[in-house]
Amino acid sequence: MSNSNGVLNSIPFLDLITPHVELEHELVAVFQRALRTAGFIGGPMVEEFEKSFAAFCGTRYSIAISSGTDALRFAIMACGIKPGDVVVTVPHTFIATTEAISQAGALPEFVDIDERTYNMDPGKAAGIFRAPM
Repeated sequence: MSNSNGVLNSIPFLDLITPHVELEHELVAVFQRALRTAGFIGGPMVEEFEKSFAAFCGTRYSIAISSGTDALRFAIMACGIKPGDVVVTVPHTFIATTEAISQAGALPEFVDIDERTYNMDPGKAAGIFRAPM
């Protein structure tokens, strides 16, 4: 689309400014409190967040962790995956997926995708489970 001067208007791919303007004072205050108390590594601020997030999600517990990679690793470990186990995933994933599998001591095994759905191809996955490992 062009504006009244004939100049093309662009739509930003990702606007990280506008959504935060409304919350700026609240966010800055919390950030200052975290800096002044080292509240970003455990402690009352993290515990408060965990309780609030659990309530928001309608569950009894939540655990704050440092990254999505850690979340994947802990989920893999919580499922009982042990060192040397094989975890099946797709090759068109972010590196954190295979990194988490490896950090848990497991071995990633790739199964290609279905070109129509871009999800793991069930037929190819079935072959993995029939083959001796």
